[in-house]
Amino acid sequence: MENNINFTALLMNMLSRLSEREQSVLRQRYQLTADMKQKATLKEIGDTYKITRERVRQIEREAVKKLVAMKSEADFAFALKDLENALVKFLERSGGLARQDQLLSDFVQPNHEWTDLHPNAYLFAMDHLFDSVEKVEDHDKFYVVWKLVELELAHVADLLAKVEENLRVEKELSSEGEIIELTKSNVPDELETALNNYLNTHSDLSYDQMLLSYLRAASLIEKNILNQWGLTEWQKIKPKKLADKIMLVFEKETKPLHFRDIAERINQAGFDRKTICPATVHNELIANNNYVLIGRGIYALKDWGYTTGTVAEIIERILEKSGRPMAKDEIIEEVLTQRQVNKSTVYLTLINKDQFERNDEGRYFLVK
Repeated sequence: MENNINFTALLMNMLSRLSEREQSVLRQRYQLTADMKQKATLKEIGDTYKITRERVRQIEREAVKKLVAMKSEADFAFALKDLENALVKFLERSGGLARQDQLLSDFVQPNHEWTDLHPNAYLFAMDHLFDSVEKVEDHDKFYVVWKLVELELAHVADLLAKVEENLRVEKELSSEGEIIELTKSNVPDELETALNNYLNTHSDLSYDQMLLSYLRAASLIEKNILNQWGLTEWQKIKPKKLADKIMLVFEKETKPLHFRDIAERINQAGFDRKTICPATVHNELIANNNYVLIGRGIYALKDWGYTTGTVAEIIERILEKSGRPMAKDEIIEEVLTQRQVNKSTVYLTLINKDQFERNDEGRYFLVK
């Protein structure tokens, strides 16, 4: 843990100073506890208590005001300051800002126990009980981010705008090293000063690490599942068509895949909010000439050297290319480079005398 503060005990203690209704309103509005499935609307809470939405809003405001007043009390002040200092250190290591979902996954969730509280409770504390940080949302250059108050967001936004402009002109995907170098070359002097201050504060911090935090927070710049960076409007970065999503999965895995596994990887990649079912993927694979069925539900890219056709047709091509009779094991070995089938399937095909014959040496050849 980043410190020894029990955040759950601290916040629960603060909430216990409120009335039961105030506690309930905050729990529901902000999804503070683990038993809450989602945040409740003012209307939903009002219907529960048979009060207006405006009255719920008043209760919420009053409850938050009471908590803010508590943060200066001796019972809470030192613990809250320790929590805030840990958060500040994390954000300094991220160049002064971090995307909210990554802050949750990289800092909040690993450092506290979440049996009773929901991680949103930490965001609530950040928003109302910490003075050094602020939330930024509805900005055209960023996802939802949290930043140090001292950081001039405009400087980071200007930097990202320059990177976007370069990408748009070059129209090429970049490796992580390339995108970092591009970003470095566009850092404004004012931001350079801030970054150097963070470097001086943390001896093990790297310049690249902070620039990556900016890139991850950018709403118009993204990396795909191949770790290639570009603009989110590009199909290779944020594909909208199923065919493009499937192709990216194959390019990443570089091996044949079952259509169910492809669907699972697409859903895990989070290209968008759509959930793809295996049957939809299967239909696309069947209709797309870029792919070859090489086993039961298993597909491969044609560009990898796989050819279409039945096992019998593949054997025919193998024998024609060889120009000589071939042993059973030779044929099976060649077929298995094209199809994921049992050896017995190949053998049963070979003994079809309408297509193949065996000479005295036990080698197979095509029936003329």
